[in-house]
Amino acid sequence: MRPIHKIAMVCTTFVLAAATGHVMQTAAPEGPRADPSQPVTAAVMPGARGHLAAPALSLPRLTVPVMRRPAAEAALGPLPQDIETAPGACAAPQLQAALAPGASVRLTVLAPCHPGALAEIRHAGLRLPVRLSEDGGWSGLVPAFAEQALFQLGLPGATATATVTLAVPTLPTVNRIAVILPPASGAELHGYEYGAAPGSIGDVSAAAPRDAETRLGGWITSFGQPGAAQAVQIYSAPAAMADLSLVLEAPVTPESCGKDLQGAVLRPVGTRTEQVPLSLAMPDCGDGEGAVMMPLPGFPLAVAAN
Repeated sequence: MRPIHKIAMVCTTFVLAAATGHVMQTAAPEGPRADPSQPVTAAVMPGARGHLAAPALSLPRLTVPVMRRPAAEAALGPLPQDIETAPGACAAPQLQAALAPGASVRLTVLAPCHPGALAEIRHAGLRLPVRLSEDGGWSGLVPAFAEQALFQLGLPGATATATVTLAVPTLPTVNRIAVILPPASGAELHGYEYGAAPGSIGDVSAAAPRDAETRLGGWITSFGQPGAAQAVQIYSAPAAMADLSLVLEAPVTPESCGKDLQGAVLRPVGTRTEQVPLSLAMPDCGDGEGAVMMPLPGFPLAVAAN
């Protein structure tokens, strides 16, 4: 039995040596090569009864490279030049209010999405046309018609509007009237104070409007823009002023002659706002040039007391 055992060991040694050499050449191509003259022996496990144990050699475990997923790129926003023109990128319109002299309110419009737009200031039944700047801004004095004054900004094509509310406790100290007319009528509201004659220092109109800080008497605030649906003129005077007459002067022109001038008059009466229609029959076109003078209701002292 001994010769047979030796032959089996030799064959086993040769086979394992050949296999080991193949594995080492395949798995480890880099570095020093194994010396084929050195035998590779296999250990026989006790009690295996001639069965060969696995060679004491383990193949190198190859690490499977993990494909790294590219990081999700952040969504690219609009280019800088697009931000200025995209409506969704603009700030929402704002309307700011602050108290001003003469029971008026200083309104400031910020609407960067609407540069140069024809906007409206809506208040107490009035629709005051204003033209925004190239930056979408506007600022001006608006006479209040309510002690709790609500103002709303109207913009062309805008679904959302800006509003602001401000208390105006000084409103009872003034009397006020607004005349709403077609923009191209050329008609003017005049306040003749203390028996003043037309064109004198006491004739207050859009041509000589004064301002809310005057100490001479009343003042005129006008709102009108090309393309607007209407023009508005507002006359304000101290509540204590009694010697006053209000007149609407409408020129006779080829565009207005033979027609009825339609409009409205609005004024605060106590705690409410009163609006009445206005209609002025213009002369026929063959009657020559001139102007039509229409007296308007004045401010009784009872109104001022309320």
